[in-house]
Amino acid sequence: MSPIKKLFRKLREKKPSTKHGGDDCRESDDTSRSTEVASDDVAAISTPPRLKLNAEGGAAKDDSSEIIVTTPTEEDDSLKSIIRATSSNGGDESVASSKKRCSVTFSPKLTETEEEEKIEDPFPNHHTKRELKRLSSCSSKYNISGTGKLDKFEQLARTLDSHGRGSVDPSTVIQLLKEQDALRKRQWLLLLGNIIQWLPIIVGAVYTFFKFTERQYQQNVGGKILTSMDYIKEGIVTSDEIDSLWELSRGKAYPLTNEHKRNYLRDGFVVLPNFLTEDESQALDKVVTHNLNEMAFPDLLTKCSRKFHGEHYHSTVTHRFWQQPRIADMLSSMALDGDTGYMVTSEILEMPSGVACIPQWHWDFLTFPQNYNASFTTGTQIWWSSEEVDENVGGGLAFLPGSHEWANEVDEGAALHPCFAMNLFEKMSAECTQLLDREMVVPKLSPKDIVVFSRFTLHRSVARNPSVPFKSPTGRRGYTLRVGSARSIFKQDTMQCFPSHPSSNFERQLKEGKRYDSVIDKETGLPNPHAIYRPMNVRDSEELLIQEEHSRAMSTRTFLHYSAQSIIRQKIKWKLAKYVEDAVNGVARRKVLDVSCRAQPTPDVRADY
Repeated sequence: MSPIKKLFRKLREKKPSTKHGGDDCRESDDTSRSTEVASDDVAAISTPPRLKLNAEGGAAKDDSSEIIVTTPTEEDDSLKSIIRATSSNGGDESVASSKKRCSVTFSPKLTETEEEEKIEDPFPNHHTKRELKRLSSCSSKYNISGTGKLDKFEQLARTLDSHGRGSVDPSTVIQLLKEQDALRKRQWLLLLGNIIQWLPIIVGAVYTFFKFTERQYQQNVGGKILTSMDYIKEGIVTSDEIDSLWELSRGKAYPLTNEHKRNYLRDGFVVLPNFLTEDESQALDKVVTHNLNEMAFPDLLTKCSRKFHGEHYHSTVTHRFWQQPRIADMLSSMALDGDTGYMVTSEILEMPSGVACIPQWHWDFLTFPQNYNASFTTGTQIWWSSEEVDENVGGGLAFLPGSHEWANEVDEGAALHPCFAMNLFEKMSAECTQLLDREMVVPKLSPKDIVVFSRFTLHRSVARNPSVPFKSPTGRRGYTLRVGSARSIFKQDTMQCFPSHPSSNFERQLKEGKRYDSVIDKETGLPNPHAIYRPMNVRDSEELLIQEEHSRAMSTRTFLHYSAQSIIRQKIKWKLAKYVEDAVNGVARRKVLDVSCRAQPTPDVRADY
């Protein structure tokens, strides 16, 4: 066999090593492979019949000459060989005598069509490199799919074999990479599912916070007020219905009895049946519902669905509703020891079926902007329900008889009770909770009735029986008016952890230490038109309320400060700090941390007459 045939057989039959490791796995995946051949073998090659010499006159005798040899292979798999002679010492021109080496480069022979495409392609090098791409012996081990090129998993597995040792089973690595990719996709799908699941809650929370802030700003800064004409124009009530609310029972006094007074003084609360007629209760419900729709905000502190604090400051109809002899004379005679009542604030709480609005036992005196160490006759409240409630169907209020004497030592026979705590929504001990639940009373009320209870009387909401849901789809509306006596001493902040009602921060509010009745002009006997807390025995005109609507508001700066203080005191100083404190003390099993805000009233102020 001729030397050239031996050479090409040697080159064609050479296979990559199957062993892991060694130099085979460090071959480069170039667009061509180069093999070095000793020039002695080239010198001994005799030109076959198909040998073409591009050097005129025979074989080249200098390093720049080259011999192009085409070797026959199977059909279209022929190889084109370019043998370039290279010399280690350029001085010797003899090819046969010098120890020169030749570089043989193989590339697939192109068909005529491919040659044409190659000529027409404006970027021939780009396509040629892709078409001439060949896998090294190490990379071919990672070609598990057998396609002749590595997919993304096979490429990643090959990349991990940075030393080119091929020491890890490629099939195992590729399978692990595929499982890792599938797991990553499942994790993204799970995250997307969680986002979709929580998106309504997140959007709802953002909307609730926005609506809460917007409505609070509207009420406390904007000073919006609804007049009787607004209700009539909107078709909420007629003018006759408004007149009936302003003159309950056509101006007749309520038939208050000595038993009513005794029950109130003994128990701290009393039910006054048929205080309104059926038509009056329906008209009142229309007005209250409209006020909720117009200005209520989502409740972020309790489980009520909607809340509207300071309601009567924004409605001339309900403001004048409370200023009538049937209500003012009854409260003065029964609950305030003959003093004139002053409207502190009013609120509407909407409670859905199946959940108690405020299930914790609490005292409302903790949110009255006045001295707390005072007689229970210095403050009282009226509560009206839009639905029928009792101890069987639930949905109303539970009271603890006699608890109005637990909170102070001013009144005769009063003393601080072991279950009394200066708190608003803090948990009571199990013993106290059992006592309260055992002794509590849930009065039966219809929309025609009201219940009057002291600001010192313990009470809580009672959940509605699920088998007897409220008639209204939005739930029961509870309407409360909080009243202070003429001798009450104003104090801006009642609690350390809970700011008082926003009305205590209105621009024209009383100064600390002033009595509520200090707004009365001694010469005329009429209240100052700018006064915030209005007496109930003098009915204000709608013109005055409209004219002074902006006096019942706070500045934007005061509102922002009040809002920030509410968040810091309620959510951080009290709630968050309490969680941290309980957690640390629970682990230590003793009191080692005392950082939470004390849930108790601020010190009383000295009276300034």
